[in-house]
Amino acid sequence: MAVRRQVLRDSGVNVVLAFLLAMALCFNGRPSAAREGGARLSPVRVEKVVQREVRPYVRLIGTSRVFRKSRVAFEVEGRVVAFEARRGEPVDRGEILARIDNTAIALQLEQARAELREAEANFENAALELQRNRLLYEKKSVSSREYDDARFRAGALEHRIAALKARIGTIKNDLSRCRVRAPFAGFVVQEHTEVGQWAKKGGAVAEIDDIDPILVLVPVPDRYVGFVKPGREIELRFAGIEGKGGRKGLVRSVVPEGNEEARTFPVEIEVPNPDGALLAGLSCEVRLPVGDLERRILVPKDAVVPGGDTYHVYVIQDGKAQRVTVEKGLAYEGRLAVKGDLAPGDRVVIEGNERLRPGEGVRILEGGAAQR
Repeated sequence: MAVRRQVLRDSGVNVVLAFLLAMALCFNGRPSAAREGGARLSPVRVEKVVQREVRPYVRLIGTSRVFRKSRVAFEVEGRVVAFEARRGEPVDRGEILARIDNTAIALQLEQARAELREAEANFENAALELQRNRLLYEKKSVSSREYDDARFRAGALEHRIAALKARIGTIKNDLSRCRVRAPFAGFVVQEHTEVGQWAKKGGAVAEIDDIDPILVLVPVPDRYVGFVKPGREIELRFAGIEGKGGRKGLVRSVVPEGNEEARTFPVEIEVPNPDGALLAGLSCEVRLPVGDLERRILVPKDAVVPGGDTYHVYVIQDGKAQRVTVEKGLAYEGRLAVKGDLAPGDRVVIEGNERLRPGEGVRILEGGAAQR
């Protein structure tokens, strides 16, 4: 029994010693930070401060609209034998949406062609008879009345041939209109018929929306409308389009009649939408340039750290992070315009700055490798 108690005491001592050794390693052998001269160095990534010419802008809210909409209609009456358009599906320009039974029209075409062949044969005989009568009339062998009858008969047949050709052209046109085609590329948003339905001339087939380009309508306050000109490039950011929200468009028009209560003017912006990611009805942020080009100090967005009511960045000087208070301005392509004690070429911390303290030593990471 005494030996057993001794073994248990020895095991407990070993457990305590192992725990104390692990704690010592945790506090004194931390692998996440390098040390130089006894001081801990925080790993950071940096980018350089730049100075560029940028244009001030205001943020406005716009809404996307379809570029154009068409309510496609039947041009002839008849029974619908095919309906290819389905709501939500894309269609190309000229693609068949629906077909009308063309049996009756095709029979009319065959009849008109047969009548044309008969009229052409009769005209050929009439032309020969007229030629004979002309020769006989010159020899005074037939009366002028007989000659005039032959001439009028040939002329009447010639007019009938022209009328039949025009009729055939009309029937062919009706035959082609039995196929209802999309007037432009877009998406079917409404269906208005179905197979077996009797279609009336002018009756709706489907509604098609064109969203490439897509149109953005934004109300611009009267104090800024003077900066908007047709053809001017505008930056936009659409809500709900992950990774693809940033777009550029061109001002299409400025509607000259404004809202008297809001003191705004509608501005239309065309935005290319070849991938169809932008849908009608989306809200978007419109960045409207409202001034001349200005030279500004720009830093990466990730370099700016909030601190209460102020903002600051960390500048690397002599291997240490120095905090510089800045006044945050507008954003430009991933960078922020700032005011503060910064100069072009200064290196500011963009990764690891959330845990830095003024004067703390750092080691700069580039491409995953540390530099002392």
